[in-house]
Amino acid sequence: MNNKTTPDWYNEYKDFIESSIEKYLDTYLAIPMSAPLEQFKEMIRYAFSWGKKLRSILALEFYLQLSGDSFSDLRFDSDIVRLCIALEAVHAYSLVHDDLPCMDNDELRRWELTVWKKYGESNAVLVGDLLNSLCFEVISDIRDAHKSQKIQKLISHAVWYYGMLWGQVEDIYYENNINDLDLGLLRGLHSKKTGKLIEASVLGGVILSSETANIDIFWDFWKKLWLAFQIKDDLLDVEWTAEETGKSVWGEEKWFVYLIWVEATKKILHESIEECKKIAKNLNSDKIDFIVWYVENRKK
Repeated sequence: MNNKTTPDWYNEYKDFIESSIEKYLDTYLAIPMSAPLEQFKEMIRYAFSWGKKLRSILALEFYLQLSGDSFSDLRFDSDIVRLCIALEAVHAYSLVHDDLPCMDNDELRRWELTVWKKYGESNAVLVGDLLNSLCFEVISDIRDAHKSQKIQKLISHAVWYYGMLWGQVEDIYYENNINDLDLGLLRGLHSKKTGKLIEASVLGGVILSSETANIDIFWDFWKKLWLAFQIKDDLLDVEWTAEETGKSVWGEEKWFVYLIWVEATKKILHESIEECKKIAKNLNSDKIDFIVWYVENRKK
């Protein structure tokens, strides 16, 4: 693997999104409350603190490339920033609930205790519930009502029955009925569980960028990117340790690796990444190029 350090622009985007989340929460959680609710505020911030902010950075870069706006001119209350906050809220919600003992039963994420492990199962359920609702509250503040409505529908489809929830139901079923699973069913499962939120990130940025932006051009990009992202997750589960990835790994053949083994899984990963690179050339963005590279080469 080539050794690439995280570029300055990525850290700038990430820091900007994280500071925007903090500013939003400072306002949202400003009213003094009882001691239990003050502790709950701490849990909300903790749940937001994880991750690479990859989905919101995707949305931001697609928006900047297609709108012609400058990153330096963005304000905290810009519509694209609201979308980034909403994406991180719904992504954090999905992680908090996925980690629960009744789901994946994970105790570690980003080298830190998961929300349920640190604060208890009941609190983790409530934190996830709040984050899911918060996502749509933030989207409702997007100034352009027509775009706000389109994005609400886009993200709601990413979350509900035809999105992450559908994928999670199938995930639970096939964990216990692995012999019923084939490659087509597995692709379908992850297209909903992992893919739909990546779709919402890319297409949300496109929708906000311009009334005339052609979403169809980028349809295959998000499809290939989510596939590469999920396959890399499966490979990390069998090729790396918890100390290296910062989260629980299973050390056994899982999902794509279970069905087609490691080398064939790596082949699909490489092919998906190459397709992403071809599509990304239309954007002429070294930032999108880096994100594609990162999905293939990440270690966490």
